[in-house]
Amino acid sequence: MKRIFYFVFASIAASLFLSLIVMFVTFRIGYVRSSRAWGDEKSALLEESVVRIIEELLLLDRDEQRSALIQKLDPLVPPGVSIVVYDADRRPLYSHTRGRGRMGGGMMHQNGPDTLALKTVRVKGDTVGYYGIGTFGFGADRASMRFLESMRKTVAFSLGAAAAIAILFSLFVSRMISKTARTVSDGIDEMARGNLSVSIPERGTQEISRIAKAANELAAKLEREEQIRSQWAADVAHDLKTPVAALRSQLEGMSDGVLAVTAERIKKNLNELARIEALVSDLGELTRLESPRMAIHPKGIDAGAFLDGLKDRFSPQMQKKGITAEWVKETDDFFGDENLLARAFSNILSNAVRHTPQNGTVTVSVRTEGAGYELSVHNTGEAIPPEEIKKVFDRLYRGEYARNTPGSGLGLTIAKKIAQLHGGDVSIASEEQKGTTVRMRIKKPSR
Repeated sequence: MKRIFYFVFASIAASLFLSLIVMFVTFRIGYVRSSRAWGDEKSALLEESVVRIIEELLLLDRDEQRSALIQKLDPLVPPGVSIVVYDADRRPLYSHTRGRGRMGGGMMHQNGPDTLALKTVRVKGDTVGYYGIGTFGFGADRASMRFLESMRKTVAFSLGAAAAIAILFSLFVSRMISKTARTVSDGIDEMARGNLSVSIPERGTQEISRIAKAANELAAKLEREEQIRSQWAADVAHDLKTPVAALRSQLEGMSDGVLAVTAERIKKNLNELARIEALVSDLGELTRLESPRMAIHPKGIDAGAFLDGLKDRFSPQMQKKGITAEWVKETDDFFGDENLLARAFSNILSNAVRHTPQNGTVTVSVRTEGAGYELSVHNTGEAIPPEEIKKVFDRLYRGEYARNTPGSGLGLTIAKKIAQLHGGDVSIASEEQKGTTVRMRIKKPSR
């Protein structure tokens, strides 16, 4: 691949040199047109006097015509002008060119005496002769030639100086851009080698600065994800190690005859297996939800039927604890992936029921809010400490508030990810004496 330095240098240099070429061609065309206009104007001013003289002199005898034409016209002919005069029979009477000069490149309007277009001279309707006037363009005399020579040198010097400045400017800009790009590239290479602590300077052009900023944000996110992944792996190992160790000791005790094989002991072991199964299931679910290929399938959901399904599932648990449940439907329907939303809201409601004290209250509501919907659960009971609210959505996090309760520690993490897949989020508000409210907001799908 070509280095950005050479690409930028070639691009800037080419554009500047192209500008110089355009300037030179424009100057050349302008000079040619100006030279021709100068000659045409000079001819027009001279022609009136010349025609009047020719009309008078061509009525004289032939010998007198020659001398009279020389005497009258020679003083009138300025440098760079050619005049020819013929009699009525097209015999030459006068031909004169003064200060004939020449400028290279075909830029002169060169009209020699033998190439001039002739015009007819009439006196009282009779043709008495012919004449032709032409100019050699600007630069036919010594003064104008010196001026043009000076202009050529000035233009050549200007073009050379402009070319040198263009090259230096191209080098400066190219080096500046390539330097910042190389700094960003080196920083990204360091990140690719695993050094996520590198910080790329966010300077240079807007595009390169944005790339540097995005790379720094990506590095910070990757570093945080790496820390979370490491902590997650440690937590998973810990959460699996405890029930597995308990099961192993129980089975070994029963196998060695140290422990009696009782229905109660078998039930405890089955509960430990259920805990392991729930954790593995939730881990698999979260991995699936976090996959880039994960897609939701939104459709219209009957709000009443959705709440009835939750009521049927959680009513037995609520009745055991004497919990009073309120089911509030403030919209007839809402849109989303019904299976995923049922899973997310079940996780939220399960947490609420688990942490609601005996004879407490749980309020479940579904409503329309702005450009989306809000599904919320409020439960009475002990408030979540403020320092833990920010962490309850982290994988496997179980603070003091939930340390002694069953669960995998992934329920709220899964609920939040499902809400994010619906373009929304989950938030928690918890206060003493008021209880805890979990709100899941989702957006209406674009039609």
